[in-house]
Amino acid sequence: MSTNTSGINTNPRPPIVDTIQLRNIQLSLPAAPDPWHRSAYPQSCTATLKLSYASSEASAETDDVGLTIDYGKLYRSFAKDLGRLGKETDAGALISNGERVVNLDGVRLEDVLRGAMGEDVRLTAGIIANCCLQQLDETAVSYLPSPRFLDISSHRITSNASPPAVEKDFGRFQIRLAFPKAILRADGGLQYRCVTELGHLESEAKEQSQRRLVVLVEEFRIVQIRSYCILGINPHERLEKQAVFTTLRFQGPGLQEWSTKFIDNYQEMTRVVAERVEATSFGSVEALATLIARIVTMEFGHEEVTVLVQKPSALGFVEGAGLECTRSRAYFEKRS
Repeated sequence: MSTNTSGINTNPRPPIVDTIQLRNIQLSLPAAPDPWHRSAYPQSCTATLKLSYASSEASAETDDVGLTIDYGKLYRSFAKDLGRLGKETDAGALISNGERVVNLDGVRLEDVLRGAMGEDVRLTAGIIANCCLQQLDETAVSYLPSPRFLDISSHRITSNASPPAVEKDFGRFQIRLAFPKAILRADGGLQYRCVTELGHLESEAKEQSQRRLVVLVEEFRIVQIRSYCILGINPHERLEKQAVFTTLRFQGPGLQEWSTKFIDNYQEMTRVVAERVEATSFGSVEALATLIARIVTMEFGHEEVTVLVQKPSALGFVEGAGLECTRSRAYFEKRS
């Protein structure tokens, strides 16, 4: 049974689902988040894509690559569309093509975008998701053109009824984006992940449903904010400041107010966290991590954050020793 929230249905998962994966795609974007706040400035981006669909049965049983997702064509498709980021002024033109990217409440991605074209990473992911849907539609057929197919176990052609080819009613797209140069004080830059499923919006006439790309989950990471501070209880750790890396993770439902708030303030939030950490002198990473979580939730208005604090110099044969903790704004409000 499909899921319905405020008129948006995500289609049910079929019994057999396969996944096409494109890992660590190197992209040069004409417009992307820029650490110096420059508009339409080129940046590097590493993308990883998982496209789940139903299914590769037909391709496997006929040994025919024409009956499954062409990942080479998919790559060329979104590489071409992403190249329009610096030229196109209408976000809808990049993510529509008869479809819309929305959340479960029906709010459109193009209505919540922030900044100049390309500065909001959610648009980049939306373009890739839209290309996934186009490739799914191009591949999907109801039945194979011939009832004959290859029996892999015996390596012979049989005349049994052919299996169904790729279905167009199910698609799940997980997209990860990494922008290593997006934030001045974060050595690992900005990372984004979203999970999008194919769904439809029910109109007043039920038979005239309109297909949608529904963003279910989003996650942002600010990776390895570098600071130098006094941290530790050993006598030598109290003598000189050491490098400390802080990673912040935010996760929640797709295209909601929390993610727009993140886009609005992540650059300023990173700067403030880095500077405040450098002014501290704690004995434990637990105390430092809690302070960082308080800054993020109480001063920047985020409902919840996961904080990872690492000391790369703490142990001679360990790359990083530290603590990860998750704290909410409600946690600190109860203690204020």
